[in-house]
Amino acid sequence: MNELGLRSKLRARPRAQGRVLAPAGLFKRLPTSAGLYFPFYHDVLGEYAGDLRRHLLAFRRLGPLISWDTALDVLAGRHPMTGPMFCLSFDDGHLSWRDVVAPVLRELGAPATFFLTSGLVGQPGNLTWQDCRDLAAAGYHFGSHTVTHPRLADADDDAAVREILDSKKEIEDQLGVEVRDFAAPYGNPAVDFGDRDLRTVREAGYRSFATTLREPMHPGDSPMWIQRQGLHPAWPIWAVRTRVHD
Repeated sequence: MNELGLRSKLRARPRAQGRVLAPAGLFKRLPTSAGLYFPFYHDVLGEYAGDLRRHLLAFRRLGPLISWDTALDVLAGRHPMTGPMFCLSFDDGHLSWRDVVAPVLRELGAPATFFLTSGLVGQPGNLTWQDCRDLAAAGYHFGSHTVTHPRLADADDDAAVREILDSKKEIEDQLGVEVRDFAAPYGNPAVDFGDRDLRTVREAGYRSFATTLREPMHPGDSPMWIQRQGLHPAWPIWAVRTRVHD
């Protein structure tokens, strides 16, 4: 099996993937020095609720779980950074946000941002617009993750504009909230988006642009280049340390 095939197989078996990653975590540690971290997840099946809770408690022992607004204030120097800080987000639009994620967040009093792929709403296995309205009413923040989750670098100019603008408009129309934050699908600037897409996001009125680069952030860093650490709740903490570390 080639490397790509092995990666695909491991993604379908997240506990096995976590065990494969864990040895590399032996040489890293969860952060103890000042830094802003943006761990993010996708679907969280019910069997992983306890694992998600374990991750969030591990982060909270190190530093506060903060909202996206507060994180942007940290980057702008309007909010102090005294140690590690963690800003959670979730991508796509999975039904588990309602059934699994929100109860865990509520139990822990943790804020989070949901980056919604607007075209997935109402599809099997995904949230309805009423579910999204209920989450927004409960105080959770929504951002855009495009309409159909394309790799923006593969889209022509008109299609990229539609993905970035139409998602914002539909979420705002459906939820009655302003959408000011954008997360690029896949999120690697080397292959998944380009300068054109950053310009379009700025011109559309977004205030932040999230990638999947992993380095911690600090005051003075640009909100148009948020660096997030992708995790799966099934991973043991040693595997988490390969993504979230000093």
